[in-house]
Amino acid sequence: HGPSLFDARHRFVASGTWQLPFGSNLRGVSKAFVHGWQINIIGSANSGTPFTVYDSANVSLQASSPPLSAYFASRPNLIGDPNAGSHTVTQWIGRSSFVRLNPVTQAGQFGNAGRNIARGPGAVNLDVSLVKDIPVRERLRLQLRAESFNIGNHPNFSVPVADLASQNFGRILSAGPARLTQFGMKVLF
Repeated sequence: HGPSLFDARHRFVASGTWQLPFGSNLRGVSKAFVHGWQINIIGSANSGTPFTVYDSANVSLQASSPPLSAYFASRPNLIGDPNAGSHTVTQWIGRSSFVRLNPVTQAGQFGNAGRNIARGPGAVNLDVSLVKDIPVRERLRLQLRAESFNIGNHPNFSVPVADLASQNFGRILSAGPARLTQFGMKVLF
């Protein structure tokens, strides 16, 4: 029982297309190069998604839950707010909110920490494309494209290491892709 893995409580998405008005009064080759470009923008921002803090020491002696995720069902005891405090890449979530169960004296027991009680970092992204259709014949067009994904090269960090048994617990070790720019040409018929 708890929020889903993709539960971003706040999400904003906007998109727009603008036919650039440049070069309509030109003639010949210069009009062919300058006129008819279109710019497309997609922007999104969302708050962080939840994740479950677990203990791979498997004190509860259960299989992974669910079996395909390879995360153990063993959870620690919750003694504080896991989302409180400052959040940095080196320490997004602290150990002080949790107490690990003892694998010898508490074997077979479950901690009281719930599913997906901690929240990871949010994400911001802006994708931009510049497109031009060039008519070749009545039903044949050539399309030139320049596209840039994550144009601001904003780091969108993944959720931190959630295994209390790991020395990297609470650290963010990965991020989404950096800026990617590509150029292309398509034939539309």
